[in-house]
Amino acid sequence: MCSKKLLHFAVWVDEAGRGAWAGPVVAAACALQIGTTYSFSSLLADSKKLSPKKRDMIFRMIQEAMSSGICFWWVWIISSEIIDQVGIREANRLAMEQAIHIVKNQINSQYDTIQIDGRDNYRFRDVGSNQVQYIIRGDTFIPEIQAASILAKVSRDHLMEDLAKVYPEYRFDKHKWYGTRLHEQLLAQYLPSNIHRITYAPIKKLIVESWL
Repeated sequence: MCSKKLLHFAVWVDEAGRGAWAGPVVAAACALQIGTTYSFSSLLADSKKLSPKKRDMIFRMIQEAMSSGICFWWVWIISSEIIDQVGIREANRLAMEQAIHIVKNQINSQYDTIQIDGRDNYRFRDVGSNQVQYIIRGDTFIPEIQAASILAKVSRDHLMEDLAKVYPEYRFDKHKWYGTRLHEQLLAQYLPSNIHRITYAPIKKLIVESWL
């Protein structure tokens, strides 16, 4: 499946669901051996440009690599309730921090660097700022960040598919809980559910209007 060249890892991190109007934000940390070619390496791409079927296939391949002990990864979920309490930026930081913490334990902290998609410049417990690099639009051109992005997106999509069965009236399959015109119309008709992010301006506006 792969050829081992180095014992040291690097950790790559990305999130899914930051801009959604409902549901959790999910962060994934993925530790891959430096200099190793994986069975899924040539398939990696920007997760937004991959079909759901291909994302699921890569997700399973990364799972298989983990079961073989040649890569490590974890996802952490922060609920919409917590997002409303602490704000999406801090919720995203918490999700990344937890995912990184678990992956660091899995590899006994033997990593050279942590690369994160975005520009947030977060601070994490037990991680020195000199160990973290933030890469703007890293999920569009760095394969390892793309692996983390796929892990986060597929994990969140599967969770939201389950939640869609609980809330069928919101038509998750059509807007993925993001801020589309259809979603706005359905919210006006049904009002927010208990997994909508009520501190988000469009959701808050609907709640206030319902009180008038």
